[in-house]
Amino acid sequence: MNGWEELMNKEEMTEDEKKIVCNSLMTTEARMERLILKLFSPEDFRKVWERRIGDGLIGGKACGLLVARKLIKVRLPEFGEFIEPHHSYFIGSDVFCKFLEQNDCVELREKHRREKEHFKEAEELKSRLRNGVFPEYVRMQLKGVLQHYDNTPIIVRSSSFLEDGYGNAFSGKYESIFCMNQGTEEERLQELEDAVRQVYASTMNPSAIEYRRKRKLLDVDEQMALLVQKVEGERYGDLYFPVAAGMGCSYNPYKWMEHMNPDAGMLRIVVGLGTRAVERTPGDYPRLVGLDRAQANIRTTIAERHKFSQRQVDVLDFSQNRLTTKPLEMVIQKMTDWQKKTVLSRDSDAEYMLSQRRQFRKVYFADCQGLVENNEFIRMMRKILKMLEAEYERPVDVEFAVKNSEAGVWKVNLLQCRPLQTAASENVVIPEGIDNELLFDVRRTSMRRSKKESLDRIVWVDPQAYYEYPYAKKPDVGRMISQINQRYEEEDKKLMLLVPGRIGTSSPELGVPVVYADISQFIAICEVAYSKAGYRPELSYGSHMFQDLVEADVYYGAINENSKTRLYQPELLKKFPDVFLELWPEEKELSNIIKVFDVSGSGTSLLLDAKDGRAVCRLGMGSNG
Repeated sequence: MNGWEELMNKEEMTEDEKKIVCNSLMTTEARMERLILKLFSPEDFRKVWERRIGDGLIGGKACGLLVARKLIKVRLPEFGEFIEPHHSYFIGSDVFCKFLEQNDCVELREKHRREKEHFKEAEELKSRLRNGVFPEYVRMQLKGVLQHYDNTPIIVRSSSFLEDGYGNAFSGKYESIFCMNQGTEEERLQELEDAVRQVYASTMNPSAIEYRRKRKLLDVDEQMALLVQKVEGERYGDLYFPVAAGMGCSYNPYKWMEHMNPDAGMLRIVVGLGTRAVERTPGDYPRLVGLDRAQANIRTTIAERHKFSQRQVDVLDFSQNRLTTKPLEMVIQKMTDWQKKTVLSRDSDAEYMLSQRRQFRKVYFADCQGLVENNEFIRMMRKILKMLEAEYERPVDVEFAVKNSEAGVWKVNLLQCRPLQTAASENVVIPEGIDNELLFDVRRTSMRRSKKESLDRIVWVDPQAYYEYPYAKKPDVGRMISQINQRYEEEDKKLMLLVPGRIGTSSPELGVPVVYADISQFIAICEVAYSKAGYRPELSYGSHMFQDLVEADVYYGAINENSKTRLYQPELLKKFPDVFLELWPEEKELSNIIKVFDVSGSGTSLLLDAKDGRAVCRLGMGSNG
């Protein structure tokens, strides 16, 4: 340890010494290491070291954050005044290892690696992780962290070795836990320790295990470091939240408007905490911004803009001591006038109609229009994203929060940066004159690369039958899709899924409730409109599920009842055998809702042309029925 401390206190380091420090403190991953060695000075390493709790590496998420911030400082110094300092602490990976040893988890974890998906003691291991105790020296260091933050809310985030690196993103697989950080020192310490335990236990979440399994990472000893960050925001009475937050992609995988340039990137912005920008939120609409034409809006009238806007705001509530969701009207009352101008617009049509009834009041809705109209903000976000993409040599996405504590003054707190996984485009030509063979032909919902994929099964959920199915039983449809997914995983079949409304919603009346682990085997997923029952697709650009689909190179599109859909002919599927009851004879009731069409050997394929933003499913004529 003395030699190590000696090294850390040197004013100058040789390249070899910097490499030793980087590999002991930050990462051993070759591409990330290359970026760090190019950018970091001995002083930069010292600052990380001083904020590390325990020993070991600080993990992928922490490295991504620090590298992105350093790149902005070096490459785009003109934006320095608009970037908030990070105030982060890092809980080293050795703390996790010691915690496992001290709480009898090592053997069980080893067994999990050996037995992989047949491991039976997942709940036992999770329980030990959730209830373990920490070494005293770690508790003392955590107390120091709390003294630094005083009573400001903090968030504990996973920063595993595999996260946010060049190989895997792990977006949303592990938990992030908010700590209100109120009360006595002992209460605050208890809350922080509980949060750390909870993130450690999330290494056993089904979605995380499924993600590792799909990427053949179950053998890898996944070590968990943690990132502790101040929650960006201000206190408004009992509530705490930032004026806005969101995520940005340097490449926009979808063209939701005709003349959009995908290379310019996109933002997805919400009022309040950014949790609503990365999770699917039924009935709520974040503001989507194409960075080449930021003010171009797919919604043309005020009524439409109001209808498709954000109605709920995620905040921290000191009276309930937790993260909670509040109606926008309530949150608006707490904001200053200049903050309202930053994130709210007024519905003048609704105000006029109310005035006709002698009701005079302002009608606000949340669309972050002030930020969108702020040319400096948009220019900065576009330049940062393109610069990071160039340095990472692939598209990136970032998470951020916006601080607006005085009129005309704003700052961005960059919270995360990760490289997105990429695959090469193929040259795809979609033939003309084959309408009688097309299940669908849609435009402007296409994923980032052109490709042709053959299909073995098409799973179709009948929208009318799903609509008529009792509300309480609707989640059974999601569970059944999960079973189909599992079965065909073992056979390694290529599947396409067509569902009414939204996929991954938590509200069964809007679509089919599933998580990524339930649909991980599907190479194409389409949300299908069915206005008779009120099902409307709403592609969740930027959400964690969206990130999973982008990373897994899954086609994710919408079959709308508008000009974007040239053709949709589900009746053509009937010429293929429906094998659902053969496989699940006991599921008679669900067989009326879910159809599994066997299209293998028929030449059925999905054709994606990224240049035209066009997606076509061509049904093979060599029917095997």
